[in-house]
Amino acid sequence: MDPLALDWGGATAEFQNDEGKSAVHMFAHDLTTSERAERVLRYVQARLGWCGKKLPGFAQEIWFDERDQKVAEGAKDKLRAGLKGGASALLFMSEGEA
Repeated sequence: MDPLALDWGGATAEFQNDEGKSAVHMFAHDLTTSERAERVLRYVQARLGWCGKKLPGFAQEIWFDERDQKVAEGAKDKLRAGLKGGASALLFMSEGEA
């Protein structure tokens, strides 16, 4: 079954600018192990897919607030690679600008 074929309700971006056709998603998820980072990646990919369906033509930015945790080695690279092309920008709060 395709999860995007189900009705999950409206888009859930934290910030949405209808005139500018942009949406920002913020995540404060656990990235302390490689397995948790992989789970977060799947969740974010699904959320981008759903919001893309509900907000066609919108640029979607991803912001991760990982400042209060020890991020697993390679987790940020895994997220960057897995979200490349799906998000218009990707920001890790500990690193500053996207």
